[in-house]
Amino acid sequence: MRKLPVGDAIRFAYGFTLGQLGTIIGLIWAPMVAIAVLNFLPYALGYTHASPDQNPAAAGEAALESLFLALAALLLSACVYVAVARQALGQRTGPAVFYFSLGSAEFRVFAAIVLLSFVMLAMLLGMSLASGAALMFAGPAGPALALLLVLAGLCFMLVVLTRLGFLLVPIAVIENRIGFERGWQLTAGNFWRIASVIFVVTLPGAIVFLGAIGWLMGPELAKIVPLAGALSQEVFADRVQAIMDKHIAEVIGINLIVAPFSLGLLMGAAAYGYKALTGTIPQPPSS
Repeated sequence: MRKLPVGDAIRFAYGFTLGQLGTIIGLIWAPMVAIAVLNFLPYALGYTHASPDQNPAAAGEAALESLFLALAALLLSACVYVAVARQALGQRTGPAVFYFSLGSAEFRVFAAIVLLSFVMLAMLLGMSLASGAALMFAGPAGPALALLLVLAGLCFMLVVLTRLGFLLVPIAVIENRIGFERGWQLTAGNFWRIASVIFVVTLPGAIVFLGAIGWLMGPELAKIVPLAGALSQEVFADRVQAIMDKHIAEVIGINLIVAPFSLGLLMGAAAYGYKALTGTIPQPPSS
């Protein structure tokens, strides 16, 4: 059982991202702009305000079109993941000014993400059913047991998502398959190492993104928070949604700026992790 060198993986991810930032931007800017347009369309077309109570048919149509746009954006995201992962894995070399590819690898990553989403939904449903059963049949101990089941279920979901998702793209790119079983085998005994790497490489992007969102929306949100007790839950949620809708263009723009760093760090870490856990690169001596 190989162990992921945490420090080496982090160093490689940051070195790859900072050293090839221009290339990463060239690889992703075209699909990322298309993703931004697709993410903005539901707001521009008013789909986010369609109410099933007022017009069920229109709300259903809006939901279907929103789902189609989301799947299209997800497919373009797969294109971005594959492009950056190939650069980090060494399958592609040299600079890039414009790049777009939609082939078998991209469709494999897209299908793998969709399947993993269904796995997570199935686990969430199972957790909900188990906690509901505990509330109904466990008597006075029901609430405590339900809370315990929810916490245990969330922890297990985090483990599954981390172990199946970390090597999802490199396996699809190098081994030409959707390899959930392969990813589970390779990451055995490495959950905390992988979680540590993911935390370190995603932290800068999260700080910048959330900080920018707080700067944009913080003053407006601060004004309505004191009114939460006086407003109904629905009215309060509508006001929060109105603030978010007002700034959606800026939010999408911030995501475009942060994306090269976030994708480079995450795919760089995943590429190094795949090489380390498959023995492609030398392992450090065991302590």
